[in-house]
Amino acid sequence: MNDHLTKKTREYLLLPSEERALLCYRDVWVPHPYGIALTECAKLLVSLPRVKANPGMAVVGAPGVGKSRLAQRWSEEGFSDTGGWAGKVMYIDLSNRKKGVDLEKRFLQELGMIVRGRAYTFSAKDYAEAQQAVRRLNIRAVIFDEAHGLDRRMTSQRLHNMFEALKGFSNQDWGLNVILCGIKDLREMLDIDDQIQSRYGHRTTELPEWENDNLLASFIASFMCYMPLQLPSAVTSTIFLNKLYDLASPARFEAKIQEGKKYRVRSKNSSLRTMIDILREACRYAIVSGEEYIDVVSLQTAADRLMGKADAQALLIQSARVTLATSE
Repeated sequence: MNDHLTKKTREYLLLPSEERALLCYRDVWVPHPYGIALTECAKLLVSLPRVKANPGMAVVGAPGVGKSRLAQRWSEEGFSDTGGWAGKVMYIDLSNRKKGVDLEKRFLQELGMIVRGRAYTFSAKDYAEAQQAVRRLNIRAVIFDEAHGLDRRMTSQRLHNMFEALKGFSNQDWGLNVILCGIKDLREMLDIDDQIQSRYGHRTTELPEWENDNLLASFIASFMCYMPLQLPSAVTSTIFLNKLYDLASPARFEAKIQEGKKYRVRSKNSSLRTMIDILREACRYAIVSGEEYIDVVSLQTAADRLMGKADAQALLIQSARVTLATSE
């Protein structure tokens, strides 16, 4: 009974439907099929001995493919001593502009909060303490996420300082492996500085976009094991996957130039982030409505709700299904 769910998720079935519905939006981790090899590459990097010039790596990928969540997972596992990491991995999100994009300052802020509850400064005392803390806590790597486009947000001097900071982190004083994550523009930024390009160019990996294939089907099936629905859903059927994939792609466009004219066409790939968002909402509503499973109609109505609109006919069909289910 309910063997389509994980053991912990089955326990949630005892909760009131309102609470259970909200649990569809909790954080869950499903191994990223495309990220398995990349994770092993990162683990190897972190396991290398500290030397005078420590290697780094760059991870690029389109928005929504899952690179940020993968990087966050590496940090979570590193700090919890799980997953086979040789040391701790710090994660810093550079998209928070209020905290600034100065890499060295951000690193000192985040490290200080971890070690003593307040940021380290650039004072000689704090700087020395920070370097000691890196070794004492066995921090082996730092991830700078959303690192693309910094060259367009910085003056040439600040950009030079950023590249110098990247080199400094990898040198023997800090002894860190630096991992940069961002969209494909990151490649262009790394090419600006010859020394940086020589350090990251051969260690740049692209996390591919998701295709509507068996890997996606397996990932969606695994994700659904964490959704506390009382009934199983046929999420690996061709019609279901086609619908989900199509719903996650309409807003994705690529600029094309033909005969001197620019026009826009739909991207053939879909965002994993969007697909998961639609699934979460479909599952939440399935619990609230009492339906307890999702199908193609559920996906469409969920996508409509997320956009603040509704298909009246689809809602009527779904309402009729709920009425039939509850009257039996």
